[in-house]
Amino acid sequence: MGYLYSANIFLCLLVTLSGHVALAVPEVEPAGEKGKEVFVPGSPVTNESVEAGLTKRRNVLRSSPGFQKHDAPTHLRLAEVLSQQGDPNGAIQEYQAAIQFNPALADAYRGLGAMYIDTHNWGHAEDALRTSTRLDSTDSQTYDWFGRALMAQHKFSDATAAFTTVTNLNPYDAEAFSDLGLVRMAQSHASDAAKALTRAIQLRPDYAEAHHRLELLRASQQDPEQLTHAALEMLNILFRRE
Repeated sequence: MGYLYSANIFLCLLVTLSGHVALAVPEVEPAGEKGKEVFVPGSPVTNESVEAGLTKRRNVLRSSPGFQKHDAPTHLRLAEVLSQQGDPNGAIQEYQAAIQFNPALADAYRGLGAMYIDTHNWGHAEDALRTSTRLDSTDSQTYDWFGRALMAQHKFSDATAAFTTVTNLNPYDAEAFSDLGLVRMAQSHASDAAKALTRAIQLRPDYAEAHHRLELLRASQQDPEQLTHAALEMLNILFRRE
């Protein structure tokens, strides 16, 4: 009797435990089922797959109630959201749409230029930011991005003017002084470069990049050709890194 009672308890426990195990195992869809996408672990992420995901997300945003109006402010707001979400192509489309509604919207050209910098389209960035500075000549950040787009294309005279404007509008912008110093190095203007880099370091004593540029300047300032070469090498590294 005791043996049968123990056996019955064991069977009940086995059934109960088996039920728990069965509940813990998820149902597996058959691979390749029609209409289903099957994720394969280790499959490569391509630019096409990333863009497809971004396109889907931007279309969801565009159909949401907050972005139903077709006017410059709405397209500008959506562009800024897409920019923050890491979708430069979508943001570019929305900035361009905002400009179509209001060709005098400096913020739209500014954002468009920033997105072109993000995608390394330096010529388009230059055009957009030049227009933005013409519409609003008071924004130091626009001039800073404008200077970087010019610097990336080795348009050093225009870049010098842009960074000089930044430092006039914002005398505490250490990065602008450092970039101005680098551009002046590329032009073999050692004295002006040293002044700009020294000012950058005064504003930010721990600014490692400005220190590095100043060290290279001091090592090369007696040889203008070597100075220009050193600056061009730094520019290649800088824009390859971006």
